Amino acid sequence: MIQIRDLLRLSGVLLSAALAGCSILGSDSDFAPPPSRAATFRITSAGVPGLPPGTAFSKKAIEALEPGYSVSSVTMATEQSESVAALALFRDGLQVLQVLPGPGGRIGAVHGVSESLVGPGGERIGMTFREARVDRSSCREGQGNWLGMPICTARGAPNVTFVFAIPGYIAAGALPDDATLAGATLQRIIWVPPVG
Repeated sequence: MIQIRDLLRLSGVLLSAALAGCSILGSDSDFAPPPSRAATFRITSAGVPGLPPGTAFSKKAIEALEPGYSVSSVTMATEQSESVAALALFRDGLQVLQVLPGPGGRIGAVHGVSESLVGPGGERIGMTFREARVDRSSCREGQGNWLGMPICTARGAPNVTFVFAIPGYIAAGALPDDATLAGATLQRIIWVPPVG
């Protein structure tokens, strides 16, 4: 039978270990810190840092401008196309950006797909519509492959758009009600080169 004296002794040992910063469960290395959410890129109306609008659409050109990233050819879907050849930038094995071809052999739209990206107003992939503080009037309902997904223009950056997803939402020909829209999750931040 456990005596109160033994319980007090055990609680004293546990308290001492806790105050000393020790773990009786294992070493501190058993508890890895969460991955860094430090911003890799801030996507603004000017574009993506290191990828100016005139950048050649080539693996070699993009790798030279973005050291620390590996660039691979990928096939992706856009709102209007099932299959588009693009170049994807990866860091630590995770895809960060998708770069589509533009006119004249230059880069076109750049899709940010990583939580480490920041939009013009601090928006991040994974934020809800409410957290991103997007104005409903800046949005339209997606079409084609993105049917029913709210697509919104960034405040102060007319060539940056946000694509949100609403799990389980079936398009009704218009944006959903405010309560449903508030919970939509940001999936991509898209920059397109300015026209003109």
